[in-house]
Amino acid sequence: MLSKMEINKLAMKESMTLLACPICGGEFSFSEPNSFICKNHHGFDIAKPGYLHLLKQVHKTKYDQALFESRKKVIASGFFEKLIERVTEIIAETKKEEVVIYDAGSGEGSHLARVVKNLQEKGRHVQAIGLDIAKEGVKQAARDYPGIVWTVADLANCPTQTETADVILNILSPSNYEEFKRLLKTDGFLLKVVPEANYLRELREFIYVDEKSSYSNESVTSRLAEKLTVEYVERVTYKAPIANELFADFLEMTPLGWHIDKDKKSELLINPPKELTVDLKIIIANRAHLL
Repeated sequence: MLSKMEINKLAMKESMTLLACPICGGEFSFSEPNSFICKNHHGFDIAKPGYLHLLKQVHKTKYDQALFESRKKVIASGFFEKLIERVTEIIAETKKEEVVIYDAGSGEGSHLARVVKNLQEKGRHVQAIGLDIAKEGVKQAARDYPGIVWTVADLANCPTQTETADVILNILSPSNYEEFKRLLKTDGFLLKVVPEANYLRELREFIYVDEKSSYSNESVTSRLAEKLTVEYVERVTYKAPIANELFADFLEMTPLGWHIDKDKKSELLINPPKELTVDLKIIIANRAHLL
């Protein structure tokens, strides 16, 4: 039986032509036992957990292991399941039997892993690469979801080849639209998910008493429209139950929870809401205006 490391190594070798050297952009060749080397002799070894560290230099982030463990628990509870089901449906509607998906800002991997599993159950062959600058998240993804290529990567310098992505997922994560344009195939699309006005409204109303109790995504969507052609927009709204024992994990994973003062946080943990509003916008954008 193959180890997780060996499963991840096989996935990387299968997807090797999709990967690019972060230093020169060159294609990789594989050198046993665990090295990817480009034509200019820049080399990168598979880390023991089974991921590739494809940054030009070490980058520290504020996202630690505790945050990613909490995020995994919340996602595993089904909190985002209706969103992920809809994301899967949109990708499946393309009718492509073989799909290359890049998850830009993949975190600890739960969203991408779920989408890949759903598409495979529909008979699709999926090559998937998760990209995130936070090593702790990528390390956890490689451990928990073998068979996907997990990379520590900078979204401003994605270590993937030009015009190779059928779909770029960008779920509640920062973006680099110039890079996304470069990576998309001519018939590929970006699937971006951003919060809508009522996202986590119960939490916002408890924390804030001013205009911050609602959220505006206007600046995000206008920047996107400047770089890519928005093809389709859809709103996904539902109430998601949240178990009492998961609420501390929820506060750990969401930026809203990082800024609550101690007294309010204690009050929330003693008497947490039973459900939270999930209110998100799915934006489908492509390169059509560049053709």
